[in-house]
Amino acid sequence: MIDRNNGWAIGENMGENKVFITIDGGSTWITTSTSGIGDIRGWFFMDSDHGWILYSNGTLYRTENRGKNWDADEVPFDMGKLFFINSNGKYEGWVLKEYGPASGNVPVDVYRLINNKWTLIHKGELPNSTSASPNPLPYEGEKKSFIFLPDAKTGFIATERRDPGKSSLYMTTDGGYTWNKKDIPLLSKLNDKYISVYSLKFVDGEIIWPISAFDDVKKDFAILFLVSKDNGNSWGEKTSFIYKNSPRKIYVLDKENWYVLFENQLLKTNNGGHTWKKLNIPQNTFQIQFIDNKIGWALASTSTGTNLFYSENGGYTWDKKF
Repeated sequence: MIDRNNGWAIGENMGENKVFITIDGGSTWITTSTSGIGDIRGWFFMDSDHGWILYSNGTLYRTENRGKNWDADEVPFDMGKLFFINSNGKYEGWVLKEYGPASGNVPVDVYRLINNKWTLIHKGELPNSTSASPNPLPYEGEKKSFIFLPDAKTGFIATERRDPGKSSLYMTTDGGYTWNKKDIPLLSKLNDKYISVYSLKFVDGEIIWPISAFDDVKKDFAILFLVSKDNGNSWGEKTSFIYKNSPRKIYVLDKENWYVLFENQLLKTNNGGHTWKKLNIPQNTFQIQFIDNKIGWALASTSTGTNLFYSENGGYTWDKKF
C-alpha cells in the first residue's frame, strides 16, 4: 500500500499473472492490464502513479499514470530485483539481475538505467569462472535486499548464506559499478550463528538493518536491529532481543515503528525497540505492512486463497477487507 487508500498488488487471475490497483484501502481491486506475456518476475512501485513490472520474456513495463497506460521495453534481463529513486526530479533505476537459485546460491549482475538504456555496470561472480569485475559480487548466497540511497551513489546488497556466520553486506559508493564487502564487527561476533537477513530501510538519515541469528545450541533466535548514521560506513546495534521462534518477516516503518512477524503472532515497538508488545494476528498471516503507527494490512492464507485484513489501531484488532 502507498497510503491509506491507494495500493498495488500482484496476483493470479484465471491462471494468468495480473497487476491490480485499489483506491479504497483494499476493499476492491481493479485489474490494470500491461499486455505482458509470461510470468511476472519482478516489480517496483514508487508511488500511486509510478510502477515497473518485469516479465519472464525480458520485457519491462512502466506506468506513470497509475496503470492507465504502460510503456514496454525489451531489456537484457528476465528476473531480478528492481529499485528506483526520484533524485532531484530525475528517476534513477537499477536492476540486480538474477540467474536463478542453485543450492541456495544466486549469481547476480547489476544493470543501471543510463540515458533511457539499461547498461551492465557490474559483472558478478559465476561458479567455476573468473569475473572481470574488481571485487565481484559473490556467487555464494541469496541476495535478500537491494537498495540505493537518495544520493544515487550509495547502495547495499544483503546476502544470506546457509553456513554459520557467512551472511554479509556489500556496499557501493559509485552508483553500483564497484562493490565491497563491509567489515561489520558485530556480525563477526555471530560467526557461530545462522544469520538471516532482512530488507534495509533508509529513514531520516539512518539506515536500519534487521537480522536474526539462530543459536543451534540454545535453540533460540537473537533478533537484532543494526543502525548506521553515516550512510553505511559504520554500524552499531540499535536494539536486540531473544525469541524462541523464527521471524517470518521484519518490517521497519521508520525510526520508531518496527514489526516482527512470527507464526500467528506479531511483535511491535513504537519506541525504537525499547519496549515490545505482543499482538494477535489473523491465522496464517504471511505478510504485513503499516503506513503509520495505526494503519496496517495483513495477508493471510486460507483454504480458498488469500485474504486481506485491515487494522486501524496499530494491529490490536483486524477486520477482513478482501
